[in-house]
Amino acid sequence: MKKVSLIKFLRTLVVSAFLMLIMAPAIHMLAQNKKDLQKQRDDINDKIELTKKLIKESEKQQKSTTAQLQMLSEQIAFREELLNSIEGDIKNIEGEIGTKEQDVKSLTTQLMDMKKEYGKMIYNGYRNRSSYSRMMYLFASDDFNQAYKRFKMIQRYAMVRKKQADQITSTQIEIKNNIERLEADRRQKEELANKKVKEKDQIAENKTEQQKKLTSLKGEEQKLRDQQKKQKADRDKLTAKIQEAIAQELEAERKKAEEARKKAAAAANATASTSTSTTAKTGGSTAKPAAAPKTLELAPEVKLANTNFESNKGDLPWPVSAGLITSRFGRQPHPSLTGIEVNNNGIDFTTEKDASVLAIYAGTVTSIFNIPGAGQNIIVTHGTYKTVYSGLASVSVKVGDKVSLKQKLGTVLYDGEEYTLHFEIWKVNSEAGTAQNPEGWIKRK
Repeated sequence: MKKVSLIKFLRTLVVSAFLMLIMAPAIHMLAQNKKDLQKQRDDINDKIELTKKLIKESEKQQKSTTAQLQMLSEQIAFREELLNSIEGDIKNIEGEIGTKEQDVKSLTTQLMDMKKEYGKMIYNGYRNRSSYSRMMYLFASDDFNQAYKRFKMIQRYAMVRKKQADQITSTQIEIKNNIERLEADRRQKEELANKKVKEKDQIAENKTEQQKKLTSLKGEEQKLRDQQKKQKADRDKLTAKIQEAIAQELEAERKKAEEARKKAAAAANATASTSTSTTAKTGGSTAKPAAAPKTLELAPEVKLANTNFESNKGDLPWPVSAGLITSRFGRQPHPSLTGIEVNNNGIDFTTEKDASVLAIYAGTVTSIFNIPGAGQNIIVTHGTYKTVYSGLASVSVKVGDKVSLKQKLGTVLYDGEEYTLHFEIWKVNSEAGTAQNPEGWIKRK
């Protein structure tokens, strides 16, 4: 009877340990997901607060602007992202609740089995409680070896009883803790459900406000069309300046390459003359010099700059410390003018008053120029890549300066409606330059 009880208890103990072992990673994963989702929600809430702040600042200057409309669109997108995060968290909590309920059920069953086995052990121990009966059990052994084994078995039995009592106590505590965690999860789920309802209400409110601003802007259609024409003209001037700077650099590179070819040809001719003289004396043949390559060969430092810049793709910082992307790369319909298409060679950041413009990577300032009515413009070169910062009120660098990562280049200009920085990235090949989508290069916020 004692041996059977011991085996049953050990089996229960092993099963309990195994269940805890396989459940631990799942519980850890759920906790990690929960932590990640909380961080994600905090980040989104920060974005929403920034959007609200920028809209409020803008409304002090203007009743309604296109940028406000775009910022509201961003805020709605952030709120919908937050809503998805809340729903994901609720789903995770529901999974945790199910896991904990199963744990409590399993632990309760184990506890009942352990109590039952422990009760049998106590009963048997009570029946054989006298030291006389234990001594008789030992003295009834056939030899010393058997007596020693019986003695060790009595010791182990006593130890198992103690372990079983401890296991029952720890299981009871674990059940109690799981029930408390279950209650906390249910409360958190209820709080998140309330937040979900509030976010849905906020989204509906934002959409109503968005429609009001759109209606207000449609009443100023001619003004918006004039603004759009001016912005297009300014952007065309910017593109022309960029292409001009690229053409000048390419021409300079061609001249350098041509001079290098001439020097190489002169050296080859000198070598050929010496060779001809020697050949005339020896009667050998004369070899022709190799033709110079037609394509421009990049200098080692330019290749290195390209490699470094490209290796940071998707991880480069924003050119402003805080702001929202209110116009994206490529062709897109105008946010408030029907039938008008906007073609953007970069992206626009709406930011705060007196916001600093920051270099997104180390490089050399190769061009600074002014576009009347559109502010100062800076081009920073990183190998064959160029970053363009347009719409600055002031400039803190000069042509030829070596700038470091996140170094201040100047401050953002107020364009009459918002504080907006226009930002572009260009890649230069042997013929011309190609505008890149900056969102593929900078960090996602």
